[in-house]
Amino acid sequence: MQDDNKQQRQPPPRHFLLMDNPAKTTHLGTLLRCAAAFRAHQVLIVGHDKFNAQGSFGSHLYLDIVAFPSWECVVDYLKRGANEDGAHHDIITDAASAAQQTTTDLSKDNRIPIVGISGAFGGDECIFSSDGVAVYEDADTGYATLSPRDANSSKEKKQKELPHKSYPIHTRPFSSDVCFLLSKDKRGLPVSHARICDSYVHVPQICFDADDSDTDAKLNTQEKIPRIIQSTLLETATIYSVVLHHFSAWANYNERSFAENQKFIKDTKSDMRRRLCRRYGENITTKKKDANNDLQTEDGLIFEQSEGVFASDY
Repeated sequence: MQDDNKQQRQPPPRHFLLMDNPAKTTHLGTLLRCAAAFRAHQVLIVGHDKFNAQGSFGSHLYLDIVAFPSWECVVDYLKRGANEDGAHHDIITDAASAAQQTTTDLSKDNRIPIVGISGAFGGDECIFSSDGVAVYEDADTGYATLSPRDANSSKEKKQKELPHKSYPIHTRPFSSDVCFLLSKDKRGLPVSHARICDSYVHVPQICFDADDSDTDAKLNTQEKIPRIIQSTLLETATIYSVVLHHFSAWANYNERSFAENQKFIKDTKSDMRRRLCRRYGENITTKKKDANNDLQTEDGLIFEQSEGVFASDY
């Protein structure tokens, strides 16, 4: 009985959101509002430490948003279980090596797997199957896709299959903490980002365009090509919310309660709220400036105000 009580007191698995932030004006407000509603542990952005929070309606103030200077840095951070104690350590500088180590370190207990959100796709039974569907690199667009190249397409550019499959979100293929990699682009995940993922999830839909009477389906091919079409009915924020609904249900998150004004009771705000987010390795509560007016954290890590991707005016 005591062991059962201990298990009940254990915190639920955490989920992170990982996104690209190529410009200071990137609109992230709607996605941040979704992350706050589902109690995201952290939001990790790669690139600039400024963004457009319009649409968040202040919900970004309840999130711990961390900006990273490179994708190699954030991969290393997740490999260490989202532990910032190693911020001083040398990180992987080669993207291919980072992706290879990401795959081989799955057995480590503290490692947080990166699960790419492929998007919403329509099709036949295969798109709903718990066996998952293959993910391909589309050489024409530079994005990862679940749609295999049909028989009429040119064979000069063969689709390369990625090592991990995409699973329908209703199967809830989770086992621990998860970092969801999300792209704001409607075409899905860029190939360079898809390569660092350990697996993928997608939102399946019934495809009314898939008809066995179509000419393509009647072609004399040795293997029938599954009918998988990327859906444009759902926007990115809706797809992300569907994914988080299934994760929070699987992780047994407690539902939010209502206050007297019929609004959801929010979490407590973080102590550091002078900026939209903090930089990787920066202490959340303790900040000071050295003689050169550079922001310095309690552990001595310095962030210069005038150099690198983090150069900003505050």
